[in-house]
Amino acid sequence: MTRVSTTRPEIEGQIIRSELAFSEESVDSYFDKQRLLSESLSSEFGNLKGEDPAFKIALLNAQKAAGTNLPVLIIGETGTGKEFLARAIHFVSQRGKMPFVDINCAAIPDDLFESELFGYERGAFTGARPEGRKGLFEQAHRGSLFMDEIGDASLQSQAKILRVLQEGRFKKIGGLKIVQVDVRLISATNKNLTDHILHKHFRDDLFYRINTITINLPPLRLRKKDIPILVDHFLTEYTSAQGQNLIFTPESMELLKSYEWPGNVRELKGVVDYAATMATSSLLTPNSLPSFLKVQGKSKPPEALTDSIATESGNLLNSVLRQVEENVIRKVLERSKTKTEAIKILGISRRTFYKKIEQYKLMDRIKMNSQD
Repeated sequence: MTRVSTTRPEIEGQIIRSELAFSEESVDSYFDKQRLLSESLSSEFGNLKGEDPAFKIALLNAQKAAGTNLPVLIIGETGTGKEFLARAIHFVSQRGKMPFVDINCAAIPDDLFESELFGYERGAFTGARPEGRKGLFEQAHRGSLFMDEIGDASLQSQAKILRVLQEGRFKKIGGLKIVQVDVRLISATNKNLTDHILHKHFRDDLFYRINTITINLPPLRLRKKDIPILVDHFLTEYTSAQGQNLIFTPESMELLKSYEWPGNVRELKGVVDYAATMATSSLLTPNSLPSFLKVQGKSKPPEALTDSIATESGNLLNSVLRQVEENVIRKVLERSKTKTEAIKILGISRRTFYKKIEQYKLMDRIKMNSQD
């Protein structure tokens, strides 16, 4: 068998083409995100505070999802605001004036799950209400059913959920009559459902039913710049109800920003309420904060992630970097309306901008307002 050798120029060419394609995708992705972030949110999303780009994109995608009847799966850690988002999706949607019914799948024992979802007829079992009971699916008819922590439902319960989603009908426990329902399903989980499927803890057919639109809510530790916004919101809620005027000192705010918040926004609200309750003056100092927060604040913060490129590592690297840089600048010039906008997006000074334009001979490609 003849072995085909690859020359160094061919290898370098492959690397450069790959990096150029990646740089083009990065620029396109940047402009797509900026266009999405420029859209406005409905007031129904007002309880979800934050300016973090990933968080805002999640809200904007949720708003788009609200305009459909498709199932929505919200993924996020405990305390990230999954139920708030589910409610916002419902009330923005065409079903907004119809019932929003919620169930925590982790809190319902297996032997009660069927009666909770589907209800029962009178005399269906010992202890049943004489008049019978409507299940959650029937209560949510023409509205939305929010199934929180669906990843904690047993396989037996998952099979029952799947059947209703497939057929849109069911029988109550002890009943013979078929009940037809029109329900929009919104699910949420803090579990990795793909991993659960691999380990046979979650049905793949149910997963494909519920994740038509998936929305990921980022944890608070990845949106630290939103902490002052959230703190101000929660403190305003507290002081409005109590008729007080309180403010966190800069030292307290630094402690709040240095904490990792495993309980996310829910935990932050609890801490703000605690500090406001324990306040002895209008200034909330570090002494107003829970002791665990102060201990955590003294620990060494996680090292910042840095991207460093050793440009001295050879001609190939220098060549790739130059061509990627040129390609990125060219793409930004094509997509920007003015030179000022291009400079801002690239994050360089005007002087550096013109130096790069001259270096890569891109002056003839600037199709912008000449007065800018």
